[in-house]
Amino acid sequence: MKKNWIRIAVLAVISCLFVKYFGTIAGAAGLLVDTLMPLLLGFAIAYILNILMEKLEKIYFPKSDKHWVEKTRRPVCVFGSIFLVLFFVVFLVLLVIPALGDSIYVLTKDIPRAFVRFQRWLSELAAQAGYSEMEEFVSSLKINWDDLYNKLGGILTKGISSVFNSAFSVAGLLASFVVTGVVAIVFSIYMLFQKENLKRQFKKLSAAYLPKRWTERASGFLNLAHETFTNFITGQVLEAFILGTLCGTGMFLLRLPYAMMIGVIVGVSALIPVMGAYIGAFVGAFMILTISPLKALGFLVYLAILQQIEGNLIYPRVVGGSIGLPGIWVLASVTVGGGLFGIAGMLIGVPFTATLYKWIRNDVNEKIKAHHVPREPHLLKEIEEFQEYEEAKRKAEKSKLS
Repeated sequence: MKKNWIRIAVLAVISCLFVKYFGTIAGAAGLLVDTLMPLLLGFAIAYILNILMEKLEKIYFPKSDKHWVEKTRRPVCVFGSIFLVLFFVVFLVLLVIPALGDSIYVLTKDIPRAFVRFQRWLSELAAQAGYSEMEEFVSSLKINWDDLYNKLGGILTKGISSVFNSAFSVAGLLASFVVTGVVAIVFSIYMLFQKENLKRQFKKLSAAYLPKRWTERASGFLNLAHETFTNFITGQVLEAFILGTLCGTGMFLLRLPYAMMIGVIVGVSALIPVMGAYIGAFVGAFMILTISPLKALGFLVYLAILQQIEGNLIYPRVVGGSIGLPGIWVLASVTVGGGLFGIAGMLIGVPFTATLYKWIRNDVNEKIKAHHVPREPHLLKEIEEFQEYEEAKRKAEKSKLS
């Protein structure tokens, strides 16, 4: 009893100190994150490359025990994964840059014409309904598009000049970005080559300084997180590629405008969970709306059907199931993660929340199984059935992915 009071008192003191010096602690944490950013970025790059590297290692003479194969397997697969990622990035950039140019053309040329058509249609509708005052008001609306574009350009130029106020700051920013990127890539390559040694060292440290119970729980949590993040990254990339390809191909067959450009936008936006589908739909419909409202409506209908087919048939078969997070928590994690860390928070929030959800769910089931079974035996049967279902699903996912 006395130990519990001591723990509560210590926790209360620490909480008070944390609240009192929150600004100092936050500043120190921010400085630490900025200092470790190249290493953190390198870890993220290594984790993504590791997914590709493991796939390549299963292809690169997996059953051969020859010396030269074992010596060259890791280098070939590491640099092969880097090449594939760079190829994908360059290919995406070559598609996005022309699409961005076409988008700017749409914004500067097609929107004024679309506004005139909409204004004429609204004026005719008001005249047919007998609203002469509304007809006169709509007809009198005039927008000086050149002046509007000049003002927007001035605001954009002012914002850029405030960020890049001198050639020195631009050079410093570029140099910092290049150095961070190079250090991160080199660090990720070292991690990939030494991942078995790092894993073994981490296990030895945890076994030496942490209690066995903590080590087992930490190992279980990390394994669960690795499985969840791997499934999420693989699933999102495959989903984005499939959805973008089907969207662009379908639009081309339906003779909708900007097929390739909107297909790229929809595919890239699909990397963002939940919100990505709405972003791609809004941008694509807005661009087509400048040409034909009817075709924009047709695009929305086609994309809605495509989303249903892709979400209910293609995605589960290709990935082998979702990451096991209910829809309400997916939306919550995207909202909170996006509010805290932007797009990166949206991407990381879902698998992180899914990991916590699974870990807490398993812990709750174990505690119920240990403490409440004698009084509520029906819970034991439900938990055992659920665990058997999860185990069967996990084995099916691994067999499909391998």
